[in-house]
Amino acid sequence: MGFRKLVERDGSGTVTLDKADLTLDGYVSEDGSIDETEMHVQRLGRGAYLVRAVDDGDVPELKELLPSW
Repeated sequence: MGFRKLVERDGSGTVTLDKADLTLDGYVSEDGSIDETEMHVQRLGRGAYLVRAVDDGDVPELKELLPSW
């Protein structure tokens, strides 16, 4: 896990996701390009955010993504 920098892009704050992690989750095509995917970002508290990939228009519950929680 590495540190990422919060930067301004088009008037919003942006943080990148590691391409190796995105590859593990199937979001990188064979040619190395990242597939556009709708993401849901939820603020949990000061400085804490949760990012989840939207699945067929639905935001998956955490218990679906992290069954051991």
